[in-house]
Amino acid sequence: MKPARLAPLLVLLTLACAKEDATGLRRRAIAAPTASGWARLPLDAAAQAETKGLWISDPAGRSVPFLVAREGLWAPQPLDLDHPVLGTDGRGRPSAEFGVKLPEGWRVGERAKLRLDLDLEGDAPWVATVEAARQRPGGAFLAFDAPPSAHLYDLAPSSRRAHLDLPWDGERYRIALRADQGRAPRIRGLRVSAETGPAALAPEQALMTALEPVPDRAREWRLTLPQADRVVGLDLTLTPPAAPLRLEAALDDGAFESLPEPVWNLPALGSSATRLSLPPTLARRVTLRLPAGARPESAVVRIRRQVLLFPAEAGQAYALHLGGEARPAPGDLGALPSSRLLLAAEPLALGPEGPDPDGLPRRVASGDRARPWMPWLAGAAVLVLALAAWRLMRGGDSV
Repeated sequence: MKPARLAPLLVLLTLACAKEDATGLRRRAIAAPTASGWARLPLDAAAQAETKGLWISDPAGRSVPFLVAREGLWAPQPLDLDHPVLGTDGRGRPSAEFGVKLPEGWRVGERAKLRLDLDLEGDAPWVATVEAARQRPGGAFLAFDAPPSAHLYDLAPSSRRAHLDLPWDGERYRIALRADQGRAPRIRGLRVSAETGPAALAPEQALMTALEPVPDRAREWRLTLPQADRVVGLDLTLTPPAAPLRLEAALDDGAFESLPEPVWNLPALGSSATRLSLPPTLARRVTLRLPAGARPESAVVRIRRQVLLFPAEAGQAYALHLGGEARPAPGDLGALPSSRLLLAAEPLALGPEGPDPDGLPRRVASGDRARPWMPWLAGAAVLVLALAAWRLMRGGDSV
């Protein structure tokens, strides 16, 4: 048998041993964004369970780069000051005026707020109100109605540091300290960083659930969710009176781990604490192990599902692909100098499931799809190849 005649047989054998499974491919429409820019797509419980292999496509079926929202994307970013002026204003109050230099690729508002770290010098005790204003492009300074951290104070030492948070919605800023008690301190130094708190990135979902005692385990209680979800915390109310105590938790069939925060419930003192942090884990069951004598009264599960961020054009029909292999997108979106997230924008919504003609089938391991006829086919192929080799050897000997 000539080698050329072996090609069809080898192709047949390869196809038999390299099957792809396209039965699980699904596609879900994404609500069309109303504005171009960063789009925020929270996953629901069904999509959350299949984060491996998902990808986003544009109307032409091309893969769109995306990021999974996480706290590190909005890590505090120190900013250089632009023409800072420290001294006193026309009314003799300690003041500071400054702009911030934007890193390459940034715009105003890349983070939700500016954190001002102030080096102050003055004679304690003093209490001061902060009056703050910002200047927008081509306009005058506009005062904040009620800036966060509007009061600073120092009741003991002669010098100290303080910080002030301001929304980042202007190009230049001006602050002044108005003394309420004592004499307002001088501003000797100023550092600015841009920040966004994790709570602003992905709102939590609260799910009231029942705690049931675990049979034959007097100190263990278990709650079960309707389906597996990404659990990040628990609000646990103890039956009073309960002094501060620490407990252990296990997710699904994992090992028990001690939780860092204590909880308690002391109505006589008007004091209680309920919030417990859990490592973000996709789980359906949470089992708690309480110290002897402690009993739970109620529990609320905190769920924070994954959020995808991607650059979207207004009015475009994007789709989320599930159930197969991920189609890689060109480049690395994480290499951008910033990730602008419009917190005021409404998140996009996922539509119902449908067939996915653009999906990439998932390759199934050979051990998971063995068929009774495959060993016979492989054996026949080996015999044919051996016969062909024997004939070639005989032909070489006769020459």
